[in-house]
Amino acid sequence: MSESSYAPHATAAGAAVGADGGAGYDAVVYGATLAGIMAVLRLHLRGYRSLVLEPTGHVGGIVAGGLVKSDTPNVAAALAGLTQDRFFAGIGAEYAAEGLDDPKAQYLFEPKVAERVARRLLDEAGATVLLNARIHDAADVEVRGGRIVAVHTDGSWHRASFFIDASYEGDLMAAAGVPYAVGREPASQYGEAYAGFQPARAHRIQSFRPNTGFPVGPVPDTAPGEGDAKVQAYNFRGVLTRQADRLPFPKPDGYDAGLYRHLGSLLAHRGIPGLSSIVTHTAALPHGKFQTNQALFIGFDLPGVNWDYPDGSWKRRDEVIAEQVRWHQGMLYFLAHDPSLPEAFRADAQTFGLPPDEFTDSPYGAGFPHALYVREARRMVGAHVFTEHDTQAPHHTKSTAVCCWKYGLDCHVVQYYPDGDDTIVGEGSTTGSFVNAPVDLYQLPAEVLFPARGSIQNLAVPVCFSASHVGILSPRMEPTYGMLGEAAGELAAQSLRSGRPVQDYQYSALAAALAEHGTVLELPELEAAP
Repeated sequence: MSESSYAPHATAAGAAVGADGGAGYDAVVYGATLAGIMAVLRLHLRGYRSLVLEPTGHVGGIVAGGLVKSDTPNVAAALAGLTQDRFFAGIGAEYAAEGLDDPKAQYLFEPKVAERVARRLLDEAGATVLLNARIHDAADVEVRGGRIVAVHTDGSWHRASFFIDASYEGDLMAAAGVPYAVGREPASQYGEAYAGFQPARAHRIQSFRPNTGFPVGPVPDTAPGEGDAKVQAYNFRGVLTRQADRLPFPKPDGYDAGLYRHLGSLLAHRGIPGLSSIVTHTAALPHGKFQTNQALFIGFDLPGVNWDYPDGSWKRRDEVIAEQVRWHQGMLYFLAHDPSLPEAFRADAQTFGLPPDEFTDSPYGAGFPHALYVREARRMVGAHVFTEHDTQAPHHTKSTAVCCWKYGLDCHVVQYYPDGDDTIVGEGSTTGSFVNAPVDLYQLPAEVLFPARGSIQNLAVPVCFSASHVGILSPRMEPTYGMLGEAAGELAAQSLRSGRPVQDYQYSALAAALAEHGTVLELPELEAAP
């Protein structure tokens, strides 16, 4: 693929496909995430041509946008297929070629390397990629007779026989009229112990005086176990460096040091000596870089601000992103400069900066990530809704498995609220601590990837797949999305070949196709689950 294939949509769209879809694509993939890339690669290996519509300015999703400490499964053999052999091993090969032959580097890497590998795989698949190509609403999706016919982005209609929504937001799925959920179901809906409002499992941290004010919200009037439309916190997964050419932390427009008073109280209460104590133990990347995450109880996550994001317009989402940028950049500036912090703390923070060789064209400034980490947005209500029960024996095995996975039920804080006169509650986790509730090794079935019968017949959804809020907490990791993307690509290829609705897929053929390129469908540990 030529470099111009990655040009902004306004430049490349007309050349790629016209209003009549004359370019002859077999599949349109919305979202150049890891899931989308794996789907395109699988389709290419079956002889099909894909058009990729990416709503942002970069390919690779969040792994190229800052999430560079990849969460691998508790059973290592579960991460397999092209996701492991071509993407993660491909990252490892990049480092090996420069003399860093460290097996850990494939799961702990620089964003620029992940994006380079993502581009190479899309090139290999012969995909046409249009950047900044956004679906907005139902007017951008043409549906006839239960099938998507075409999608519209910025002046052009793009036609194909099969569609894959590999975006973090699920805009194609939603615009096509497929049922979906946002937020937390009540515990009664699926009989899940961790569902709904969970005050008994919340973090409670004392020594905050005052314990109100941003980002602490009001005390919820929700009953325990009751559902709501709230989603777990998002953040930017930043990358820091201590190299001499580091960029200083910028002071964002509208900076208000008062927003970080709870963070300052927490630092003082815990005796945190400097920024190095917060980030250096989190993830040390190649070439002296460090990954940021939530870190402390009050940290880079920003609960509550993102509740409008999943169902919001792109205008509203951009507003949410802007507030998250201000919060993250302002926090770094606060840590390096605020006079309320000890001089030694500030001096330590100033030994860090942003890397000039990462995110060079970020709209939020050089060195700052270009992608917000959307941990959970819409979730399809499809042929099978994956719930908490599916992560535990005896419901952990499936007759139509497309991959295996094991990772704890990981939910970041959904909301902060005050309790008493010195306690802040961080509600949303499954244990009331930084430890996740355990799961058994389990299989994900093909039925989570497509709508129920009677809905759209030519669509697969590997990121906003069919799951409850609790059900998605374990498999909501990029390696899983990659493997689900592979399955979505094989489902698409089978539907294209047979001309039948995706709901009428043949599992034996799907399993054989997945196994041909290394997907692991069975593991001995599945039998050992209690």
